[in-house]
Amino acid sequence: MGGEFSEEAAWTAAQRVEAWAGEVRVNLIRLVAIAVFFGHHLLNRYVFHIAMPAGYHAAVAAIAVGWILAALAFHTALSRRWNPPGLRYAAVAFDAMMIAAVLAVSDGPRGPFFLLLFLLVATACLRLDLRLVWTATILAILVYGFACGHDRWVRKFPEGERVPRQQQVIVTIGLVCAGLLAGQAARQARRFARDYADRMKLEEPA
Repeated sequence: MGGEFSEEAAWTAAQRVEAWAGEVRVNLIRLVAIAVFFGHHLLNRYVFHIAMPAGYHAAVAAIAVGWILAALAFHTALSRRWNPPGLRYAAVAFDAMMIAAVLAVSDGPRGPFFLLLFLLVATACLRLDLRLVWTATILAILVYGFACGHDRWVRKFPEGERVPRQQQVIVTIGLVCAGLLAGQAARQARRFARDYADRMKLEEPA
């Protein structure tokens, strides 16, 4: 019994179970969010008849379908209790790629969809993996940089129509702060596992 409830053993056991449960929750939120956002897009197009650029609907539909199919593939893997460490990194990378695609076909950093990058960071802490939190944060910053660069060098918007440099810096700082907060949540979970291990040691019979 002496080493059964060590800090590392308690953390490994908790992380194995909660990382899987967190991935399941993230995937459920992913599916619901895609359905809500795409449903809002369909309402704007077919009910409110809001004018959209040519090809925009087809692009959004393709992104939504691809994202949903990937989420269903993740669901299949998770339902079979298959959750290797690389799966959560692949999920975060795929989400970042899809957000980049949404920003590229929509208003980019000038529109509201850049807020999805903060959700990307927020989902990382549910996997109880500090490295994943920083991976998600770095990917979010890179995607935001891509969106800003896309406006400047691909769409070639004049300076007055692009996101001001000051706002770009503020959003980047906000993403870093979101990563710090998400990282603290993962660290707090580890401290909880350590405290639990310490309590179990105190309760062991002499």
